[in-house]
Amino acid sequence: MIAPQGQVTVRAWGGSVLDKRLWYLLAGTRGGLNRARILHLLRDRPCNANDLAGRLSLDYKTVRHHLDVLRENDCVMTLGNDGYGVLYALSPRLQSHFEDFELIWRRLGAQAELGKEQSRLSSLKTARG
Repeated sequence: MIAPQGQVTVRAWGGSVLDKRLWYLLAGTRGGLNRARILHLLRDRPCNANDLAGRLSLDYKTVRHHLDVLRENDCVMTLGNDGYGVLYALSPRLQSHFEDFELIWRRLGAQAELGKEQSRLSSLKTARG
C-alpha cells in the first residue's frame, strides 16, 4: 500500500513488514530462542507447560514465564480452565500469519549456526596458542 505523500502507513501482522513485536520477543530479548522453540512446538498441537518443559528440556517455571510473556503479547492463548494442566495453543492472530514467525525462525537458526561456527573457530585459535 502506498501512503499519500507525508503520511506513514502502519502495517499489522501479515503485512510486507514483519511485526516488530514478534521480532523483539524472539530475537531481541534474552529467552527469545526458547520462546521461538515453544511457538514452533505449539504449531503441531496444543500442549500444557509440563509437556513443553519435558519436550524442550527446560525448567517448568521457565516455560511458564515464557508462556506468560507470549500470552501477554497475543502469541498464545489458553484452552479450557486456567490452572494446572491448562493447554496452550497459538493465538488465532499468530496462526493466520505463521509465515512471519517462520521467517524469524529460519533467521534465528542461521544466527545460531553462525554462533556455533564462531565459537568453534575461537576454540581453534585458543588451542593453537
